[in-house]
Amino acid sequence: MNIECSFSWKSEPVGYTPVCNSNFVNRHGVSLLDCVLMDNGGLCASETIPRLRDGIKRAQSVAAGEVASSDWHSETWAVELQSDKAKIYSRYDEQYLQTLSLEGFLKALEEWTTYLQTSEADRQPKKVTFAMEAV
Repeated sequence: MNIECSFSWKSEPVGYTPVCNSNFVNRHGVSLLDCVLMDNGGLCASETIPRLRDGIKRAQSVAAGEVASSDWHSETWAVELQSDKAKIYSRYDEQYLQTLSLEGFLKALEEWTTYLQTSEADRQPKKVTFAMEAV
């Protein structure tokens, strides 16, 4: 399966908000991948970079076998990182979840982090496509 993520910036009265739309949706038509990537905790995009980098570091540590598993979360969303998969779930309802490959999650997280760091002059929509193994 291929996952396609579209990144863009939405004009708001007080600036721009980053938006992620992917085709990785659950039975309700919701992408938890989009939800976890866009969960900024009320901070501006640049202030979310350290949290995103922490997620990348945790996923890389699991992928490299340095740790067996790790968790990465915000107030609303959590990701359980294991050697072969990333389980994204709501912290309010752990049964509301989606699972994708760890490699796919790491790729999406890295691409999103890079996109958020583009300068205002270079903020163009971007599509990212990557393969995901079924888990």
